[in-house]
Amino acid sequence: MSQEALLPDLPNVDWSKLWDAILTSLIHALTEVNNWSIRHPYVAAGALICISANPDVLLTPLRLAGRTTLYICLLPLRLILWPLKLFGRFTLYILGFRRCGVARDSLASQYQSHIYGGYVPQDSTFARFQSYGAADYYDDMEALRLANAEYENINQQAASKRAVGPGVSWLSAIGAVLVLSRTWGWWN
Repeated sequence: MSQEALLPDLPNVDWSKLWDAILTSLIHALTEVNNWSIRHPYVAAGALICISANPDVLLTPLRLAGRTTLYICLLPLRLILWPLKLFGRFTLYILGFRRCGVARDSLASQYQSHIYGGYVPQDSTFARFQSYGAADYYDDMEALRLANAEYENINQQAASKRAVGPGVSWLSAIGAVLVLSRTWGWWN
């Protein structure tokens, strides 16, 4: 079956019209928020002060939405790579790299006994094959991500909070001041 037969007929997208529609919708939403803040200034200022005091109230849902969006965008790539990974796991199994270790009387065991003996270097290709063969994960990238997730996640969250949190806090505090100053007649 050809690749063209697998792909659905996609309509031609006029990107300039799509971009104009997105910008128009965004401007309309911001205008509505501004009008709402004029009608309810104290509620708007209170919400902005709460965001200023704890910017994670706003940032956490945005971070979660970003990860979900990234997963959805990368799903076609994962579906394309999945058969290749499955073939790689099957090949390792045939060579003798199993979940319980290197299989007896396999090509892997013969290679290990002739080349390495009882010692396998830590970062060698043979050690990586042993690791992949013994892993329960069918997604090797996910296994690597889980191995490094705690370290990277802590560093990324700390860096993100240091970079974005104070900016959101200051901008929301300035927004609260502007909403209240407009209500109290400090500027028109």
